[in-house]
Amino acid sequence: METRISSKGQITIPSEIRRQLKIHTGDALLVKAFGENHIILEVKKKALTSNQGTSEDILKATAGLWKDRTDINESFIRELRQSDRRRLEELLDE
Repeated sequence: METRISSKGQITIPSEIRRQLKIHTGDALLVKAFGENHIILEVKKKALTSNQGTSEDILKATAGLWKDRTDINESFIRELRQSDRRRLEELLDE
């Protein structure tokens, strides 16, 4: 899909994409430059509401979730990063 940049530097994200990504008015997006000709927009996660607990509560509840995994090492992390890089490049080529 194609969109244009306004004189104020604003862009419109097509409604189909907004619906697909569940982006609503007022949501925050992170903008990152990728290479010389690409930008990446990431939907910023919404702030926690009071009924979800504080960030400290969440950290306590999730601490040590991966402690029993024995396959997490430098090689594993390198493979994850390479896989993510390939997926991103494929998405940008579409």
